[in-house]
Parts: sequence; C-alpha cells; structure tokens
Amino acid sequence: MTGPAVGRAPGTPAPRRRLRAVPGWTWVAVAFALVLVVVGPRYGFHRDELYFVQAGQHPALGYPDQPALVPLLAAGWYDVVGGSLGWFRVVPALCGALVVGVAALTCGELGGDRRDQAWTAVVVATATSVMVVAHLFSTTVVDLLLTSLLVLLLLRAVRTGTPRAWLVVGLVSAVALTVKTLPATVLACGALALALLGPRAPFRSPWAWVAALLAGLGLLPSLLWQAANGWPQAALASSIAAGGSGTSVDRALFLPMLLTLTGPGTAAVLVVGGVALWRRPDRRWAAATAGLLLVAVLVGGGKPYYLLGLVPVLVAAGVPVCRRWAAGRVGRGRLLVGLVVVNAVVGSFLGLPLLPAALAPVAVVYDHGEQVGWPELVVTVADAADAHGADVVLTQNYGQAGALDRARDLGTVLPPVRSGHNGYWWWGPPADDARTVLTVGWDDETALLGWFGRCEQVATVRNDAGVDNDEDGTPVRVCTEPRASWGELWPQLQRLG
Repeated sequence: MTGPAVGRAPGTPAPRRRLRAVPGWTWVAVAFALVLVVVGPRYGFHRDELYFVQAGQHPALGYPDQPALVPLLAAGWYDVVGGSLGWFRVVPALCGALVVGVAALTCGELGGDRRDQAWTAVVVATATSVMVVAHLFSTTVVDLLLTSLLVLLLLRAVRTGTPRAWLVVGLVSAVALTVKTLPATVLACGALALALLGPRAPFRSPWAWVAALLAGLGLLPSLLWQAANGWPQAALASSIAAGGSGTSVDRALFLPMLLTLTGPGTAAVLVVGGVALWRRPDRRWAAATAGLLLVAVLVGGGKPYYLLGLVPVLVAAGVPVCRRWAAGRVGRGRLLVGLVVVNAVVGSFLGLPLLPAALAPVAVVYDHGEQVGWPELVVTVADAADAHGADVVLTQNYGQAGALDRARDLGTVLPPVRSGHNGYWWWGPPADDARTVLTVGWDDETALLGWFGRCEQVATVRNDAGVDNDEDGTPVRVCTEPRASWGELWPQLQRLG
C-alpha cells in the first residue's frame, strides 16, 4: 500500500505548483504585434512590397539594390497567403515584436531588472520609426531585427569571450548580410570602436576571427552578383546621397528628422543611454559604435533610419538610469510616464495607418503615401492600354511596374509590363515587335521623345483619397515609332534610385 506523501498530512490536497510569472516585456511585445496585425490591411501595399514580390519571382544571388533574402521571403510568403495584404503583413508584425523582445533582453544583458526590461520594451515599441518599419514587409524591418540582435550578441561575446558566443555572432551576421549590406558598416564601426577603446581581447580570439569569416560568407553571394553586374549598388548609394530617393534627407535636416522619427520620449532615453554606455569602460565601445555609425551615415549621405539597429541598445542602457533618476520622486516619475504616453499617442498617429488616408501625415512619414492609389493606377492604365491597343506598358518606377504586374497575376487584362528602374531593368526589355508603348510616368516627355518618334498623353492617374503622393498626377502616354531596336534603347532606359 502506498502511504501519504512525506511532509503532508493525509487528506491534505497537494500544493499547486507555482508557475513562474511571464516577464512583463513579453506582454508588451505581444500587444505590439497585435496592434500591427490589426492595422496591417489599412491603406494598401507599399511600392517596395510590390517590387519585392516581383523580385522574388526572379531568383538571383543579389539585386542591384539589395541582397537576395527579403525578396525571396516576400514572394514566397505572398504565395502562401494568396496575396492577402493582412496576412502578408503578419511577418513584419512578428519581426517588430521580436525587436521589442531583443531590446528587453539587451537591457537584461546590461544589468537591468525585470521592470527595466518591461519599460525598455514599452519605449522601443512606442518609437515612431519602429512602428513605421514594423508595419511594412521590407528589408528595413528584417534588418532592424537582425542588427539589434547582433548588437546584443556582440555585447555577450565581448563580455564572455566564449567560442559559442562568437560562433552565434558569426551566424547571425551571415544571415543579416543576406538581407542588407548595412550590418557590414555596423560591424566595421564596432570593430573600430573596440580597437580604439577596448576591450581588445576579441582581436586575440581565433573565434572572433571565425565569426568574421562567417559574416563574409553571408555577404559573398551579393558581392559576386554585384561584381558580375558592374557594382550597381554603389551607383544606387550615390543616387540616394544626391537625393534620388523619396526618403532621402538633406544633411542639415538629418538629426532633426532622426529625432522626429524616434519621438521626444525615445530621443531623451537614447541620449541618456549613450552617456551611460560611455561611462562604463567595458561598454564604451558600444556608445562609440553608435557615434561612428552616425558619422558614417551622415558623411555618406544615407538615411536617418539606417541608425535604427542601434536604437534598442541605447534605450536598453538608458531606461535603468531614467528609472533610478525617478525613484522616490513622484514628479519625476509622472514626467517619465507622461513622455512615454505622449510618445505612444503621437507615434501611433504618425507611424501607423490609423487616420483616413486623406489625413495621413505624408509630409512626415513618406511611406504612408506610397501605400495609396495603386488600384486607381491599375484601372487607368488598363483602360488606356485597351483603348489604344498597347503592345507593352513601360513604367518609370518599380512601384508602378509592381502594381501592374500584381494586377496581371490577379487576372487584369494588361499587356506585358517593363521598367528600367532598379531590378526591373535586369529582367529584360520588351519584345522586339512591341511598337505601341503605353508609358506611365515621366512628367516631362522630353526624355520619351528621345526614344520615340511620337508621344501623346491619353490619361492622368488620380487616387480617390486625394493624397498628394508620387503617383497622383502621373501622366499616361501612348508612344509609337521607337527610334531604335529595344536592344539599343534598353541601356538608355536604365535608372538606379
């Protein structure tokens, strides 16, 4: 016969096993993901999303504007979800939630307690720029996740120096460099900061060099493609620095725009975090990495969001300092909570598609406007192509081409679509017998008349929401009498930007 359990009186119910409380930052990350999923279907596909889906249908080692991974993921996931915008944007929502979690874990790595980690999650989740990028399926949201994770892993590797830690750094670096080349700059800035300020033990560790080798292997496919195709990404970077992108920012406005995109509350914590890291000799390199990256991006004419990958570590370092400053001071505590609330409210209305499209703050967040008007463009172009018997549609930019190609895939009757913009140029010119061309774009038809004998405007694209974006007012023309064969014209139509 089996007797009663030792230490418990007969007939006494067994004590319930106490479950470990779920960390507070987990709930913040889950809530952030849910909000992003709910607002995901609003407005429409972004021009970059339309382009990535098409690019992924042309598999390659790389593209003129990015490595290969995100276009392949975008095209694959788009097919899985049957083209549903809401389901398509579940992936960036999950990436955004993971960024929030990585920020909290980074705070823990820096010595923050559970409350510090929860508040770190809140501050990162309410940063305007994080909301903007986590709403869209793009290279930026995946890069933000992998770069912030890479910084966390670097902190651990520098602290512990274990072979396993450095191997994980190498593997994550390799994946990050199949998404974007920007992590290579982050790693270079980190290496320079360690060389200048220490600790210099990583340079004596063979495992750190193994990590560097793994990172190089991740970058290799894109480098091979770039080398074989004349290094178009270098030309693209020059175009961005010269203002050739809709999100390019003049250098004089770089810092103000950076602060606007983080929000006042997050910006204050970022500064505090940078100072906190600098005051610790063993972590000073992390603060210097952020400073070096800022200089590199500013001098190189990059965009403010290129710095987003270091936002989580700076917030993670700043939150514990802010909480200690407010401890026991009701007024200070209320001030910090007020900043977070203001950041959350303002950031939500700026960064997420909460307002009607007509009221979207496109002057501050350019990307809102790039999600509006594609159905109207498709209808306008399809009607013009049918009315004038066009053999091919030639667009000025990849967003127009991506929207039209998506419509063709969904059954809209349209002739083949071609463009000379970025990756589309590599997918080839129109057929040799294409003589009647419907062009979309080119406000000034001077360039078109260099390629065709005759051009006549037959329509103008207007979006129903009345949003003043890049496509509203786009002219649609019928052009005939090509001045040369498409093989001769195609090099002239190439445009990187």
